[in-house]
Amino acid sequence: MKHIHKTKTIHASGVCFENKGILILGKSGSGKSSLALSLVANGGQLVCDDRAHLQLKNKILMMAKPPSLPGALEVRGLGLISVPLIKEARIDLVIDMELTSDSRLGGHKMELFGVETPCVKGQNFYGLSDAIIVWSKYGGFLDL
Repeated sequence: MKHIHKTKTIHASGVCFENKGILILGKSGSGKSSLALSLVANGGQLVCDDRAHLQLKNKILMMAKPPSLPGALEVRGLGLISVPLIKEARIDLVIDMELTSDSRLGGHKMELFGVETPCVKGQNFYGLSDAIIVWSKYGGFLDL
């Protein structure tokens, strides 16, 4: 389980879709911006691209764009694209683009600032964007 302590800026992209904040972790070239692009193309709003500023506000984990970065989405081969942007969002789901799931039913968690958050291991996840859109629209995960 990864741990992030205090306020921190990390390599990540963030999108808000259907009022659910989705933090996308991964190194350069892992697919963070591609996933963010797909979510924005389907109605999401960009919070940040390439780097995310994380902090705990009143026991709620939040993400925002670092002030030094442009309010745009960087798309390889196209450059910076202006997209709908919001100032900050609560983090409801973490997607780690560097990890491959070892479980058919998921159920992974990640701890950030002491807050346990559902985590999807996104590497080689066919249909990940569609799965996140359906998760956002229809209520999240079921406990089995």
